[in-house]
Amino acid sequence: MRGVLHLKTGVTHIGRNAFVAIDEFAGKFPSGPVIRIEEEEGYAANCLRANGTLLMPAGFPRVRQQIAGLGYPILEVEMSEFRKMDGGLTCLSLVW
Repeated sequence: MRGVLHLKTGVTHIGRNAFVAIDEFAGKFPSGPVIRIEEEEGYAANCLRANGTLLMPAGFPRVRQQIAGLGYPILEVEMSEFRKMDGGLTCLSLVW
């Protein structure tokens, strides 16, 4: 991994065998749709599926449009202050 802090910073499984991924990881999945995220919107790869809704960082309209096009319900979360310290949705969540 070159451009990310950890794996979930660059790729997220969003359900139904689909992934959101930065270019470094986008070609690594054998099946299912992969939403490729351009470098300037790379922070949007760190999203989180909870109770059938995809939580994603606010401010990434192209990524949001692509995910919505696959029929996922989306809730945008303001993450700008956490982003300043490399915090993301998966880092700030306890999932079990």
